[in-house]
Amino acid sequence: MAGTHGAALDRYAPLIRDWDAFVRATTEPRPTCVVANGNRIGADGLAALLDADACPIEPVHWTQGALRVPPPARPGGWWPAQAGLYQIQEEASLLPVHLLAPEPGERVLDLCSAPGGKAAQIAMALGNTGTVLANDKDSRRLAAVRDKMKRLGLVNLTACVHDAGDFPLAAGMFDRVLVDAPCSAEGTNARSGAGYERSERTFRHWVGGQQRALLRRAVKLTRPGGRIVYSTCSFAPEENEAVVESVLRDLPGEVYPVQVNVGSLPADPGVAVWGDHAFDQEVVENAVRLWPHRSGTGGFFAIALERPANATVYAPDPAEVEPAAPGEPADRTAILDPLVHRFGLDPADLSGLKLWEAGDHVHATAEDHRPPGRPRPTASGVPFTRRGARWPKPTTAAALMLGDAASRNVVALDRAQVDAYQARQAVQPRPEQLAACDGRGHVLLHFQGVSLGVGFLHPGDGDTPATIESQFPRAWMR
Repeated sequence: MAGTHGAALDRYAPLIRDWDAFVRATTEPRPTCVVANGNRIGADGLAALLDADACPIEPVHWTQGALRVPPPARPGGWWPAQAGLYQIQEEASLLPVHLLAPEPGERVLDLCSAPGGKAAQIAMALGNTGTVLANDKDSRRLAAVRDKMKRLGLVNLTACVHDAGDFPLAAGMFDRVLVDAPCSAEGTNARSGAGYERSERTFRHWVGGQQRALLRRAVKLTRPGGRIVYSTCSFAPEENEAVVESVLRDLPGEVYPVQVNVGSLPADPGVAVWGDHAFDQEVVENAVRLWPHRSGTGGFFAIALERPANATVYAPDPAEVEPAAPGEPADRTAILDPLVHRFGLDPADLSGLKLWEAGDHVHATAEDHRPPGRPRPTASGVPFTRRGARWPKPTTAAALMLGDAASRNVVALDRAQVDAYQARQAVQPRPEQLAACDGRGHVLLHFQGVSLGVGFLHPGDGDTPATIESQFPRAWMR
């Protein structure tokens, strides 16, 4: 079957024992994975919820919090996705954050983050604490990052726009930095229907220079003792082993590869020899390669690197960096008391939030979230409530984040009503569904104990039935 994909992939035939199986695997449909939003639900609870919806799922045993959904299922359109209970990832894309192993409270940078799946995965792993910075050089692509912040209630995530290869050292040091580098994308192109124009030699030469610059910058932004993960969805050694080897050579003693545990994931080490060049053995032994015919995933390369405790310090200590303020500090009592009273919330559930007035909204960030002032943030945390609103109303983002704990003015919907609500259609509640409501105003809508968002209750009178006006975000409609 040589030649099926042209010279772009034929060049890898010497590296692969079962070439025909490899070629088939590059085009076969693969399972999708969903990562439980641990701030709201665990993987076991999510599995039970999806099982109840007659969707066959299985846990991803090699990493935490992920479930495998077989093709041709499209979990992006399911109601739990709209309710912010999970983030969708291709299984191979789970690997970089697994290797990064972020911990709650840390300061983490995703240098090339759009469309934001890995940044969201990092922010969820931190348990909505600490500081995650999602950077991309294209401001248009950050719209997807901002959408994930709202849907998943990520108050520890800030988005910013900057050339990653020249990311300001003034931003301070980070505990962990992810470089999921732009690449030829050979590991996903065939399945997505794309071609291999970016596999041409001229592109590989150009992108290799970009990848080296990104990884060098990541090293300088990582504190001594911190961790960097470099990854691509390319098969090309020029974009993988060669990039890492080059940076190790350019920055001797500043960073070194470390062994990682990927459990039951069918992974291979790095490529040892390419052409007449034998790669650094430490790189080869510690790299993780996913070949589609062996792993059942897209093609991927990843490696974890750590900085020694005595490494050179290039950036200022985070404590010395002036944090960016998303706006003017808001009056917590004036903002929260009406919401606590209206929805029966426990004030303790709100204790970890900072509130900021910016534009028409009050925004919420984690109490310990400290995004740097440079580069200038484009979005931080989530919009929480509208300033000066007549009726106490959390935004949909705030309702998804906190509404599970509400006890008043909550309406438990049935499945048909859920579909109507998420289609922005009016819902006609039955009298018993309004037992926890005390009149006209905003209500929180639930299904199976899960907050779905916000509606406006018109209680009706006499012959006029009660209705709930859907305030599901138009941009989120399926």
